[in-house]
Amino acid sequence: MRVEVIICTYNRVGSLQGTIQSILDTETPENVSVELFIINNNSSDATEQLIKEFTEKASGAKIKYLFEGKQGKSYALNTALKHITGDIIAFTDDDIIVDKNCIKEMVKAIAKYPQYNCFGGRVLAKYNGELPEWLDIEGSMKFLRSVFSNKDEGDEEREYGNSTISGLPGGCHMFFRREVIEKNGLFRTDLGPLGSELGFSEDVEYCQRLLNSGNKFMYIPAAIMYHPAHQERLNKGYLLKRQYKCGRAEVRKAGGYENAKKAFGVPRYLFGKILQHAVGWGFSLQVKTKFYHKLKLYYTFGEAIEHICLDFNNSKKSFD
Repeated sequence: MRVEVIICTYNRVGSLQGTIQSILDTETPENVSVELFIINNNSSDATEQLIKEFTEKASGAKIKYLFEGKQGKSYALNTALKHITGDIIAFTDDDIIVDKNCIKEMVKAIAKYPQYNCFGGRVLAKYNGELPEWLDIEGSMKFLRSVFSNKDEGDEEREYGNSTISGLPGGCHMFFRREVIEKNGLFRTDLGPLGSELGFSEDVEYCQRLLNSGNKFMYIPAAIMYHPAHQERLNKGYLLKRQYKCGRAEVRKAGGYENAKKAFGVPRYLFGKILQHAVGWGFSLQVKTKFYHKLKLYYTFGEAIEHICLDFNNSKKSFD
């Protein structure tokens, strides 16, 4: 059995080094081989040199270097998908540390659940110190857990959506039988990060297509990866910008909320949400509650702006 691990990277030579090394250090059964597909998405740092050094000294796992000059994570992912031939296709990020037993547990899960094609593992966030007093990711702001790639759904193997916090695994730790990936096709290139610019939902949309075609996802808690909680993300400005971008990505992914009654191209109910969260932000006394409403306000603004853009583009097409 061959496991192919896909890592797309852009200007993260420092963290990428740890990710590659952790995969090379994993323990695998005797009948399993591992190959890393590392896609350099037009990095300007020493990424290419780092991968070359690892390739020369790597023993056990093989490393395949690919370059994608068109900026955007989805373009890089699609470049990798054109080269896959393994039995298990796994996706992770360039700042993840893979537990030494992770791949072994992934292989075990594939054998244990022959009726499943799609899987996700446990991702534990590693925080450097205490969280700010205004951040409540275990309470009202659980939706921010994904910011720190905290994908801990507990100790029990179970289907996603069945008492799990997340309906789907995160893009930093999901794995599949190759056949289902080949049927599902490529990632949407209008979604996802674009160089250093925030972008989202390429993984969610990809997994949603698999759900729509009848596949189900199994959560494997023993397959563990670790993700650092980057200090720059523990910042209100970053989180607000992220929420705005998430709102836009959600509308873009769906192609707009078609069944909603609209005014000026925007679903009417969004105006009510904007008012609700604006009032909550302005009049709440508790710091966590105040920031919660501000996050929701930025997300809703993102939804509204993307609807306006879609409406404008559709009108332009009609005119053309």
